[in-house]
Amino acid sequence: MSVPTGSGKTYVAVEAARRAIAENRTVIYTSPLKALSNTKYTEFSKIFGADQVGILTGDRRDNGQAPLLIMTTEILRNLLYDAGGGEIDVRLDTLGLVILDESQYIADPERGVVWEETIIFCPSQARMLLLSASIGNPHDIAEWITSIRPTPCHLVRHTTRTVPLRAGYLHPNGKLTPLFRTVGIPHGHPSYLHPEAKRLFVQYEDETLPSRSRR
Repeated sequence: MSVPTGSGKTYVAVEAARRAIAENRTVIYTSPLKALSNTKYTEFSKIFGADQVGILTGDRRDNGQAPLLIMTTEILRNLLYDAGGGEIDVRLDTLGLVILDESQYIADPERGVVWEETIIFCPSQARMLLLSASIGNPHDIAEWITSIRPTPCHLVRHTTRTVPLRAGYLHPNGKLTPLFRTVGIPHGHPSYLHPEAKRLFVQYEDETLPSRSRR
């Protein structure tokens, strides 16, 4: 699923997880960062109930037999490695859904191999849901997954931002103002700067340039 930020990726993940749990299947949700995994653990515990959600990271292991498990992608890759060697953990035999959030990391020069191996080694009976707001070539990824998985990969793509971007300027004194006169973000037109932003720029220069000249 390749859609802009704010378009409902988490809602899709929640509903997919809800259906899998209703079928007594294990759900694994991965993120690239421990901090994000902790945030999702708190969020999903409120949605599904604390007894239904567990977390496995390098720092935490809570409720590891829950039907919905939150972890980093590296942890899942390692679990799949272990399963390949005959060691079954966290009910991989009942795995029904794997959700890979921030899946644009597959293009990362150093960590991308983790996402590739996770997709390759994921049990064939499990469905996969990849979520991203910034994959540039989702069709290529979908074709690759279809070529190595037993079921076709269906791409859901949306390019229009539901939540528009707004540019602002935050002065060190805490004052926040729009950066541009226009609602959108212009390109190559510095004259479009908002008057209040210009005033704050000048104020900041007045406060900092004299101290620099004394160095």
